[in-house]
This record gives sequence, structure tokens and C-alpha cells, in this order.
Amino acid sequence: MPPPSLSRILRLVLFGLISILGVVAQVRAATLTVYAAMGYDRKVAQAFTRATGIRVNLVHLSTGPLLARVQAEGAHSQWDVLWFDGNLAMREFARSRQLSCGWLPPVRYTPQGQALVPADRCYLPVGVTYAGVMLVDTRRLPQGDWPKRWGDLVKPALRGRVGMDNPAISGPTYPFVAGMMQHLGLAAGERYFERLNANGLKVFPRNSVTLRALQYGQIDVAVVQSSAALGLAQRQPGLRVVAAAPSVELPSDIAIGAHVTGGMLQSARRFVQFVLSPAGQKVLQAGDSSADSNYQPLLAGVGAVSALAGLAGVQPLVLSAAQWGPREPTVVYWFTAHVAH
Repeated sequence: MPPPSLSRILRLVLFGLISILGVVAQVRAATLTVYAAMGYDRKVAQAFTRATGIRVNLVHLSTGPLLARVQAEGAHSQWDVLWFDGNLAMREFARSRQLSCGWLPPVRYTPQGQALVPADRCYLPVGVTYAGVMLVDTRRLPQGDWPKRWGDLVKPALRGRVGMDNPAISGPTYPFVAGMMQHLGLAAGERYFERLNANGLKVFPRNSVTLRALQYGQIDVAVVQSSAALGLAQRQPGLRVVAAAPSVELPSDIAIGAHVTGGMLQSARRFVQFVLSPAGQKVLQAGDSSADSNYQPLLAGVGAVSALAGLAGVQPLVLSAAQWGPREPTVVYWFTAHVAH
């Protein structure tokens, strides 16, 4: 038999490449892309795939970079599901019609959870942490100087001993700043942070850096997200969590992109339903005990992890997403110019 001609060999190679590319395209089309900024998101994605067989391409970033990526992609979104702490940014994405709206899975929310479900159903609450609590090192700070109220942080005894995250970098910190301004009034809120700055406030990029400064003795009081504060307090003796009134509610929210249709939409909805199921919540509560697992569940029948006992008596403040979402660039710019400079 004569050897195949060069042209026949090239046709076979080309056919093979086309077949391979077709398979790759099918795999990509069948893979759900999830953008998330939760400490347990990888374990949730793995558990979801085991339970359903649906592959997940997880893009995990901290909240600030994640939001920047979504904003940069704009109308050319590469994600199917979006999941992070804070409904202010979600409200802005809904306002710009980037989210699929009008769907609510058959789950039983607690009264707190029901209050956080937006009327347009563009995103759904998963759990609640608090945007800012105080984590006090009681070993270095005399008991008489332990802060109990937000106003205590400006006292001379704490000069240069208080640190917090930068809202221009840390996504969960803007809701804390906005919450103080909502509680006190905009002008009085600005004066409060100016007084903190005058009292030597130290501003760090994010929770991990602020908490490291507390551990190394650079500060004695860290104002951070409650989940991170509770996680470190569980691991390190001598740290005390103080949930000063008010404590700004910070829901973690999950949403599906407006561009998602057909079979991928069904896969995205199955992912949301898994996250809001008892099996999914079990993974959430075991997946990141050092931080994000320390959240208040919003589903009936799901109990909180033991670390939440450290927030007994918390007095929540609910932010107006419609009011403070659009103000974020202005408030962050002001904070950068007057406090974090």
C-alpha cells in the first residue's frame, strides 16, 4: 500500500485539531464561572461539583480587586455567578443592569434574611457579618482604657494605638465608613474620622494586615470585619471582641449575570440553590474558621457556629444601599484625602 500523501496527512491533522478545539469549546461552555471573594468559596465549588457533576471555574480574589475586575469587564462579563460581602456594590451592579433579576429559589429565610432580600430579586443574601467591630488586646491595654463605644477610640489613652482597613482597598470597610456617616450624619461622620486621624489612627490595606499589626504590637485596637476578629480571638488568648453600637450589617450576597441564559442559567441557579441549602451551608461553616465561616446564618434551621457567641447583644445598623452605593467613589475619595493620606 502506498504511503499517504502529504495533503492527506495535513487534512487528518487539521481534522484532529478541529475536533480537539470543539471538545475544548464544549467543556468551556459547560463550565460555570464563579467570581468570588469568600474564604470558603473553593471548598463550596468543589462540593457543588461533587454533588451535581457541574464543573466550576472559580476566580477567587479579595473583594476590592474582584469588584475592580467586574467593573473593568463591564458589558463583556466573563463571569456567570458573582459572590462577595456587601450589598452596596451589588445594588450598583443591579442598577447598571448587569444582574439577572426576578428569581427567588425555594428557601426559607429567617426574618433577618427576608429583610435583606431586595424587592427586585437581583441578588440574594447568604449570611451576615458586621463591617466593623473592635478587637482589643487586653494584655497591653489597661482595663480602664478598653473601648466600649465608637467615641472611645478618639480618647488620648488610645492615641496612635488604633488601626483600621483602607476603604479604597478593602471592600468590606467602605460599608463601615458609610454606616458611621449614616448613623451620625454625613458632616458629623466626617468629623469623627478626622478626629480619629488626629488621634493617630493607622490605616492598613486590609483585615490581614491590620490584624498582623495588632499581633505585632503596632496597635492595641483593630477595627475590622467581625468574622476576621472572631477568628483571631478564637486562636489567640487575650483578645476581646467589642461590637460597639451600632454595628453595620454586612450581608454576603450572590448574584447571576444578566447575560447568562439557557443551560448555563440553570447551572448558575443550581449553584445558588446549593449555597442556600443545608448541605451548602455546612460547607460554608466549616470552610474558613479563621474568618468567613464566622457569619450569622439567614436560613431557618441553620444554627450559627460557636464563635458567634462573641457578638452577643450586637445592635445592627442596616445601610441604605440605594443611598450609599452611588456615594462610594465620593466617600472613598474623601477618606483617602483626609484620613488615609
